[in-house]
Amino acid sequence: MNELVVAAIQFPTVVFTIALGIVLLYWVSVLVGALDLDLFGGHDVDVGGGHGDGIGGGHDAGGHDAGDGDHDAQGGGVWHALGLGDVPITISASFIVLVAWVTSLLLMAYVVEAFGLPGWVGGLLLPLAIVFALPVTALLVRPLRPVFAIKEGKSNADYVGHTCTVTTGHVDNEFGQATVEDGGTVLIIAVRCDATGKLARGDKALIIEFDAGRQSYIVEPSSSLS
Repeated sequence: MNELVVAAIQFPTVVFTIALGIVLLYWVSVLVGALDLDLFGGHDVDVGGGHGDGIGGGHDAGGHDAGDGDHDAQGGGVWHALGLGDVPITISASFIVLVAWVTSLLLMAYVVEAFGLPGWVGGLLLPLAIVFALPVTALLVRPLRPVFAIKEGKSNADYVGHTCTVTTGHVDNEFGQATVEDGGTVLIIAVRCDATGKLARGDKALIIEFDAGRQSYIVEPSSSLS
C-alpha cells in the first residue's frame, strides 16, 4: 500500500493523481447533489415542459434538444473521430484521467524503475499516457453511447399521410381535434377540414398537409380518398 502511495505522488504520475482527485470530488458532489434532490428537495422536476407546440398546438412531438448538456462543449476532429463526443465530456474526461493515471503508474513501476532508466524518461510518460488513454477511453465509453444518443424529434411534416381519429363532435375550417399514433404513443393534434360536416367523433381522417398559419393539420375523410 505504501509503495502505491509513493508511486502515485512521483512525477509524472502525481499530475494524474491530482487530476484524479479533482474528478473524484466532482463525482462525489454530483452524487451528493442527486441525494439532495431525492431526500431534501421535495419537488418534482418538470421534464416535459408542460405544453408543446410541435404538433399544431396539441402535443409536442419534439422531445430532445440537440444542444443539451455537455454536448455543446465537445469539439475537435480527433475527439469526435474516436467517438468521445458521443457521451458527456465529464464522463470522457474522467475515463481519460483514470486510464492515464493507471498507465503512468504501471510504466513507472515496470519500465522506468524496473530497468533503472534515467529520471528524464519519466517526463516522456506524461504525454504518452494521455495519448494512450484516448483510444482506450474510446473503447470503454462505447457501450455508453446509446444512453446519451440524441433522438431527433419528428417535425410537423412527418405526420402528413398518416391516418388520425377525430375526437371532437365535428371538424370544420376553424375547429377540430384528433389523435394520431406514433410508435405506440397517442398524440393529440389540432385538425381542420374545409368540408364542413364530413367528419364527426370517431371518424378516420387522412392528414394531407400542415397549415403553419393556423398551426393545424388539414385533413380529409379517409373514405373520400379511397
